[in-house]
Amino acid sequence: MHKARLEDINKLFLEYRRQFEIGDAEQVADFYRFPLHYYREDGSKLTVTRQEFVQQVDKLLNAYRRLQVSQIVGTVTDVIELNDNSSLATLNWILLYPQGDKSAELYSSTTRYLVTDTEGGLKIDGLILVDESVKIRGAVRARKGSAKGSAR
Repeated sequence: MHKARLEDINKLFLEYRRQFEIGDAEQVADFYRFPLHYYREDGSKLTVTRQEFVQQVDKLLNAYRRLQVSQIVGTVTDVIELNDNSSLATLNWILLYPQGDKSAELYSSTTRYLVTDTEGGLKIDGLILVDESVKIRGAVRARKGSAKGSAR
């Protein structure tokens, strides 16, 4: 893989992460090429429009706000060059929340993205979904449990 391509992918996801932290679903959607292809954990495939995607991201961002996510750390852990124009990028995401004067990990998740060269630059063309709802529910329970424990 060319070093410049790897740098472009890292830059794409750095900016993507920043937009997620800002919390604007429309701007997050700008990193994608639509219709977007979701590859689900059960092996099924779903095509998503920009409007559907923005609605899903809004729900996710609302959950992050309720959980008081203060920072999202995204690390590109692997990139496989599929052809001259497409790569499969694996990212490890860690969601942090304030705990006293430090940050604590809420949960982490690994997600894979199909990244493709377009006329407008690199875009995410496909997303291999990881169901974060179980992790979010677990984080909510853990946060409620720690709040009850500290209230005693």
